Amino acid sequence: MIFCLTLSGVDWALTRDVVSILGTVSTIVLAAIGLTTWRRQLQGTSEYALATNALHLAYEVQQLLQEVRSPMLFLRKEEVEAGNRIQEEQNIYGERMNAVHMKWAELQTIRLKARVIWQAPAHHCFEGLHKIIAEIRAAIWYHFWLKGAYGGPGAEIDRNPERLQENNEIIYRMAEDDAFSKKIDAAVSQVEEFFSAKVRRTWLSRQPH
Repeated sequence: MIFCLTLSGVDWALTRDVVSILGTVSTIVLAAIGLTTWRRQLQGTSEYALATNALHLAYEVQQLLQEVRSPMLFLRKEEVEAGNRIQEEQNIYGERMNAVHMKWAELQTIRLKARVIWQAPAHHCFEGLHKIIAEIRAAIWYHFWLKGAYGGPGAEIDRNPERLQENNEIIYRMAEDDAFSKKIDAAVSQVEEFFSAKVRRTWLSRQPH
């Protein structure tokens, strides 16, 4: 009897309002938590993709640079017989360097995006690769200058043996671990040092605890 009187004394209209308000507040709180989590996941996914793309493109540039240095040149017989051997060699090196420049252009886009998120250090870690590309380009120019590709009749050509040897060590990859290969690897390592930590950190943050 007492129990029934207690229930009959409840203001059900007020109770429904309170429950409704609590439900609305709970929904808002849960939605806010969900939105925050989604934003963090989205940011983590974007940064993870950016870091992995940076590493992947750096490895591709590394591979293309070594392909430029391959001593194997497949010259067209008709061009050689026509006296265009040097031009044919230039075409081959030109195609190889164009592949490097196209991939470097892709990497530059990633480089700029990375700078937006991680500031100057993300930009500077690519400088080693940039210098390597410039060094190979200059070595190729000197290589063909020595062959008389750019000098007219009577042009004096510096054939200093030491300089020629140094240039050949850049142009030609004669071993897996030659001096210039190590220089390329060191440039790629600068990219690895910066972005590998970003990849690991983002990957770990996405694992269930």
